[in-house]
Amino acid sequence: MIRNIFRTIRSATFVSIAIAALLASIAGISSRTLASQEPQTDPMASVKSVIDQAIVVFKDKQIAPADREQKLRALAENRMDFAEMARSAVGYHWKDFTPEQKSEFVPLFTAFIEDAYLSRIETYSVEKVDQQIQSSQIQFNRETTDGPDYATVFSTVVLKDRNNPIQVNYLMRRHDNDWKIYDITLDAISVIANYRNQFNRVLNSGGYDKLVSILREKQQALGASLSH
Repeated sequence: MIRNIFRTIRSATFVSIAIAALLASIAGISSRTLASQEPQTDPMASVKSVIDQAIVVFKDKQIAPADREQKLRALAENRMDFAEMARSAVGYHWKDFTPEQKSEFVPLFTAFIEDAYLSRIETYSVEKVDQQIQSSQIQFNRETTDGPDYATVFSTVVLKDRNNPIQVNYLMRRHDNDWKIYDITLDAISVIANYRNQFNRVLNSGGYDKLVSILREKQQALGASLSH
């Protein structure tokens, strides 16, 4: 069961990042350097920013693997709301976590997501990115808000080898006047919901310590694979 849990998580994360790579070129977003980290006051502008920066890293054939990892990790930390993702991933169990457990869980969850994401990126070549970009089309359709601090950016991706377009929606939360992604849905399937459904099973059967033990084991294994 645990193997299936993390296969689902890695697959969902990889698909999200792959689609993000596709979106950048097709959307015709102008290139910016990773040094451009100014707050984004518009949800759609924030999504376009992270996609644009990701594609710059993807398509840089001169960048060393260690530098690619560092830049992608910095980009993720700057544009993903990992604290909100962690809270949402454990659902109603969050209220039962002690302050110490919350302080421990958020950075552990963050490290695991980053390493799972980077382990997939390492196998995603520049050539493969280019091939998928050339055979795809993207449209940013609209954005909606839910109060002053939450928004959803709606987009559609058409892939050459797929009959129906993929609906890719980015769930955003305002943090210090900056919009960050806390979930991505692919054809109405939430990446975070996949975590929550599986994490809840572990929490219900083994409790907090069991979930943390599994995350540490997987995160260490992923970290070791990235160091080779």
